[in-house]
Amino acid sequence: MSGRDLSGPLRQAVVAALLADPGVTALVGTRVYDYVAASPTYPFLRCTIATATPWEATGAVRGATSTVQVDAFTKDYGRATAEQLAAAVAAALDEADLGLGGATLLSLQWRQTRLLDDPADQGIAHGVIEFEGIATL
Repeated sequence: MSGRDLSGPLRQAVVAALLADPGVTALVGTRVYDYVAASPTYPFLRCTIATATPWEATGAVRGATSTVQVDAFTKDYGRATAEQLAAAVAAALDEADLGLGGATLLSLQWRQTRLLDDPADQGIAHGVIEFEGIATL
């Protein structure tokens, strides 16, 4: 099996979709990153590709399955803000029809959300929102 790693275009399309969604931007503004500075302004999102694996269908259609991870960071006591932000991310991306330039997004599905407390910094909640995407050339 020979796939095509399309995780970069998928991550870029996810970031653009989050920045274009009014429910998300109402909570984080333009603070959607792939790399976070040492002293960020809260709340914010970080978007990464957790895994990418080859995908192939009948007829030599090739692409990749990617696990997209969006991390939501909030700085207040309790999880209410993190829950609200995670829900906005899931609503913005679940089954979204995103353009990938020369590739085609076959599906993007919300898989899970986990909420964690940051043991190193009191008052920071961390939401981990995962999606599975399948993209082809």
